[in-house]
Amino acid sequence: MNRNTTSAGTAAATEATPKAPSRSLISRTALLVGVSVVLATAAPAFSSTASAATTEKFAYTGSAYGTWAAVGSVVKSGPSAPLTFGCTTDGNLHRTNTIAGVNLAPLLTTGTVSTTADTYASPVKSSTSASTAQVNLLGGLVKASVVKAASSTTRTATGYALSSSGTTLTSLVVGGVPVRADAAPNTRIDLAGVGYVVVNEQVRSTNGLKVSGLHVFVNTVNALGFPVNTNLVVSQAISGLSAPVIGVMSGYSYGTKVNVGTLVTSGSSFTAYLPCLGTGGVLRTNTGAGINIGTALNTGTIANTAKGTVSATAINAETTSTVQGANLLNGLVKATVIKADARGSKTGTTYSFSDTGSSFGSLTVAGHPEITAKVAPNTTVAIQGVGTLYLHRVIRTNGAVTVRMIELVITSPVNGLAVGTNIQVAVAVTGVK
Repeated sequence: MNRNTTSAGTAAATEATPKAPSRSLISRTALLVGVSVVLATAAPAFSSTASAATTEKFAYTGSAYGTWAAVGSVVKSGPSAPLTFGCTTDGNLHRTNTIAGVNLAPLLTTGTVSTTADTYASPVKSSTSASTAQVNLLGGLVKASVVKAASSTTRTATGYALSSSGTTLTSLVVGGVPVRADAAPNTRIDLAGVGYVVVNEQVRSTNGLKVSGLHVFVNTVNALGFPVNTNLVVSQAISGLSAPVIGVMSGYSYGTKVNVGTLVTSGSSFTAYLPCLGTGGVLRTNTGAGINIGTALNTGTIANTAKGTVSATAINAETTSTVQGANLLNGLVKATVIKADARGSKTGTTYSFSDTGSSFGSLTVAGHPEITAKVAPNTTVAIQGVGTLYLHRVIRTNGAVTVRMIELVITSPVNGLAVGTNIQVAVAVTGVK
């Protein structure tokens, strides 16, 4: 059988998510502009439906990485050679990733790190593995020639079968004492005066399994100088399945974002994420105070939400972003109670997507009093000497809907903003497949 294969090489094979780098200061200068507008032609709020054949589906989840290191809440080295297929109903995936090694001496050094992730349709199975060579932790207190973690979850007639078969600890030595290659799950070994190691760490649920080959904790002030609350993981593999579902969902919402081309100057604010299997009907909320980016953008309080349910017969998903007030470019665009609302559903063979619930409390654009809070979806405003303004922008792609209530794209340098600057306010994205 041919399998959908992805090799990540030395690149991280992870799902794209909004990033939040630091903000940059934008100069304060006066703005005098001319404004022209192109109004959408009586377009109603976006809504669409589509039909597709339905078959019994399972949601596969899985991820793997070689190493991870943190001191307290500060990550010193993120996941190495990471792989994930996130949440999918595709039972024909094969992914691999390999890197030459990790050097975070004296906390952690390794040789080659390799990871794999697979899904299978018959039998229904999620399988992942991570293998890390030449492991040296805490300046040699913990050593191994190879640490491999393996995790699989298989659907059976009576439920799920979980397995860590393939997990091995080759030539493992902890505190000078050799450890069996087939050490029992969750074996704890103390490191006198430093902390402890959990070998073959396993966390099981009804329908999923996480295996970490080694998990090291530093919990004592020590003569070696390793910081208390140091946390090291070597070779982690996670697999899981969810009982028959009609499909999976995705989505997120954020209050603001500013970027120049691919350079993010102010990341997505207070993002709320929609898990692929929903929230069980529970509303998830992420709120925060306003954003202040010089004369480019100032806002009031931001509240973002995500909510969804999934079963064998239906999906209902919704994300929202509500920004209490926004002021772009010294009053060029002003609005209050800006709400983006993106909804997606599937019942039987029918998909539906909508922006119902999206609205402005008030809205003004300098030089054009005809623009009000009742502005039609997908209204485009050409602003002389500045760029293009999109209002209540609705973007429909295959299996998803994106709502951006305010989006300003700079095409002429103004107020210290470079060409290509993109300012977004109140954004919600929801997908169903």
